[in-house]
Amino acid sequence: MDEMKINSAFTKNLIAKFVKSVLKKKLGCEIDQLNGLTAAITDGTAHVHLDVDAELSKGELLKILKKVG
Repeated sequence: MDEMKINSAFTKNLIAKFVKSVLKKKLGCEIDQLNGLTAAITDGTAHVHLDVDAELSKGELLKILKKVG
């Protein structure tokens, strides 16, 4: 299992901007704050955990839930 820990504030900010833009593009919602991101790769499969803050209307939440599953 490979795990990457990023301690540099500059790199964390770059990753946060990237993650926010991907989530906005894929899910159509604006993320207020990215609190944490953890990624672990095992046998070529990545497991990603995101901790985000976002304010959504009920309609936006239902739209995201339909897209996800």
